[in-house]
Amino acid sequence: MKNIYKLLAIVALVTGLWSCENEENLMILEAQEPAFAIITPESGSATILNKETPNNTALTLTWEKVSYGTPTIVTYTVQFASSNTEFAAPVDITTTTSTHAIISVSELNAKALELGLLPDVEGTLDVRIKSTVGTTLSEPKLSTPITITLTPYRGVFPKVDLFLVGPGTAAGWSVTSNNMPIYRDTKDNTKHYYTGYFNPDGFKLIEQVGFWAPAYGTNGAKVQYRATESDTDPGVFPTSAAGYYSFEINLEELTYKIEPYTGPMTTYATITLTGSVLTGDDAGWNMEVPLVQSAFDAHIWKVNQTLKAGKMKFKANNSWDVSWGDDGGDIIVEAGKYDIWFNDLDGRYMFIPTP
Repeated sequence: MKNIYKLLAIVALVTGLWSCENEENLMILEAQEPAFAIITPESGSATILNKETPNNTALTLTWEKVSYGTPTIVTYTVQFASSNTEFAAPVDITTTTSTHAIISVSELNAKALELGLLPDVEGTLDVRIKSTVGTTLSEPKLSTPITITLTPYRGVFPKVDLFLVGPGTAAGWSVTSNNMPIYRDTKDNTKHYYTGYFNPDGFKLIEQVGFWAPAYGTNGAKVQYRATESDTDPGVFPTSAAGYYSFEINLEELTYKIEPYTGPMTTYATITLTGSVLTGDDAGWNMEVPLVQSAFDAHIWKVNQTLKAGKMKFKANNSWDVSWGDDGGDIIVEAGKYDIWFNDLDGRYMFIPTP
């Protein structure tokens, strides 16, 4: 029995020594070169990103191969960082086992904006390559960094819902009731429109019912954006007298236009919606769902309705004599439950998802 214990002790000692020796071998698995360099692009190279070609190549990176003195797979990670930050918060762009990487226009633009570069303004980013091997005890090797100059473009503008508030509107100064939406352009998220009745003394726009910010108002002839309630409160969009106005706002350029509306003023007895969205097939075109007319403005209509994926149109007075779609065609709708708003003065509509 004692001999067995001695044998087990010897095995444990040998195993421990082997483990320590193996660990030491892992720890000294380091890159053989004192440094490695990025070959292309050259530091200081400049690129203007073109939003019309998002899938084109914007940046081709190549770098020197790193040797660790023994056959092993080396992984390289391209890292970007805001200039003059010493890579305090690097952003990993792509990982590869080759010594080159290709980055598209859209990818590079997104990272440039994420790292604080401004659209249409020339700025700089620092770039480096990090090499590692598949061993937790090995130290990563970092290339000599370079600096590149980029001019990004504004990315896809997010969809924002805007609601009316202020003495000129049905809601008054309430942000919790009767806040009518204005109408987002179906092809350009930066542009919103509203044609309708206003009381005197103007209005502002809020992004969320129930909250005073984010909001939009005026600063002289320009639009002023209020991101939080602690920001400066903007002025109202002016309506000097009660009446119908046409209003346009561009959220990207922060411009607006408001003028009296002088177009047709036909008042309809009913507005309904019809289409395959009601049943999921063509039978829905034989059905109609009535919208409710606004008591504040007889040309604004609303209904809350669950729709199937499909097509639809709006009809006046239960007749095809007057109907509205999308540029004359059908309106394409994704399945869901919506507050559906319609304006019979200009044929604009909004679908706001609801629980």
